[in-house]
Formats: sequence, structure tokens, C-alpha cells
Amino acid sequence: MYKYLLVFLAAAGGCSSATDPSDHAEALAVSRARWSGSGIANYQFTIARLCECTPETVGPVVVEVRGGEVSERKYASGVTVDPQYADLFTDVPGLFDLIDEAIRRDAAGLAVRYNSAYGYPESIQIDWMAGAVDDEVSYRISDFTLMSAF
Repeated sequence: MYKYLLVFLAAAGGCSSATDPSDHAEALAVSRARWSGSGIANYQFTIARLCECTPETVGPVVVEVRGGEVSERKYASGVTVDPQYADLFTDVPGLFDLIDEAIRRDAAGLAVRYNSAYGYPESIQIDWMAGAVDDEVSYRISDFTLMSAF
């Protein structure tokens, strides 16, 4: 079922190809450049991970970034994310790094949808190893909001 979802998402508009690593690398480079060119340093978004994971590692989590650095990570309940899980709920450059890692490691499946205005990833689906069970992970980025400087 999950592989069918990857194929569907790759075929949907705004997604990079699920089969050609060079397409992924090109889409990543274009989106990173769009993000960098925007100069956005203050923003927040909600990130949710879908995987066979513990509840603490799934979210949703509101990530706030000030001056280009994560200033706060809170679950939707308002509870601060334990530092041991902080890297799972990263900022936009960290999401780009995750996509880059999937490309470099030649993940069995990768589908990404980038925001057309700013370039940040809106959804990421990764199947790290073909035939492996429970190695798939998806990220959904929503409620992206620009924030004023402090």
C-alpha cells in the first residue's frame, strides 16, 4: 500500500520524480536556492511524522525559528519537545538535509512536494530500503507562517 502512495504522490503535481535520483537532486537544488533567496529567517510551521514510531517522535510539533535558529519546539498540546527528539522536528534547512541524505543513500523510494512560493518541503515520503518493513517515514509540513523579527 505504501509503495502505491509513493507512486501516486510522485505523479501528483509539484512532486519530484520517484525514480530518477538526478531529478530529486535538481528539484532539491532549485528549492534550496528558492528558500535561500527568500531570506526568510523568522517563521513557524507544524510538522508531523508518519512512521512506525513512538508517540513522542511523531508529533505534530510546532517549530518556531527566529534569526535562522530554532527557538522553540512544542507538541500541539503545548508541551515542549524533549531534547532527545529535537532533531526529528527540524527547521527548513534540516528538512533539505534529510532529503539530501535520502538521495545520497539511494533510498528505495522518495517523493517530495515543495512549496512553489518559498521552496520549503511541504511533504516528504521516504522508503529507505526496498523490501524492508517499517522503515518508511513521511513528513507533513503545514501551517507555515512568516513571523516578524523579534
